[in-house]
Amino acid sequence: MIEDRITKDTDYLFDRSYDDELSDEQEDALLDAVSEQITKYGWPDTFNSWLNFLYSNCTSAESAMNFANLFWWFGGQDHVIPEPHKFIAYFYYRINYDTAKYDPNDVLDSIAITILPRAGFSEADLMTNTEYIPEKDPLIKAQVDEYAKQGY
Repeated sequence: MIEDRITKDTDYLFDRSYDDELSDEQEDALLDAVSEQITKYGWPDTFNSWLNFLYSNCTSAESAMNFANLFWWFGGQDHVIPEPHKFIAYFYYRINYDTAKYDPNDVLDSIAITILPRAGFSEADLMTNTEYIPEKDPLIKAQVDEYAKQGY
């Protein structure tokens, strides 16, 4: 079944630590696997599989941030993300906005300022709004509140 195969592929990609020591060949193989998954299943199904992995397997601050770093490394930000505020908010919800502790490399800022403008939210475009801060975005904050209310 196609869902089982895409889930298996996603597990292979994300069931690892983003800071694993990998050889150049291993890194290339992972990036090739990402490209193959997107080519084989298309971006929408690939992203849905990745999102299911995130929601099912990344329930701690550390695991959510691990996913965010892998998402960035795998180039997920290069695609249109449906409901981008909801996607970004999940990370802030899991880390309780503690970016100093969990996001010292500002990967969440990088993801936000890349995927939001790509999805049509120009307020996050730093070229036109140098004051944009994801943690202060009212749409992200509202979704973080919704995650908390739902007890994610």
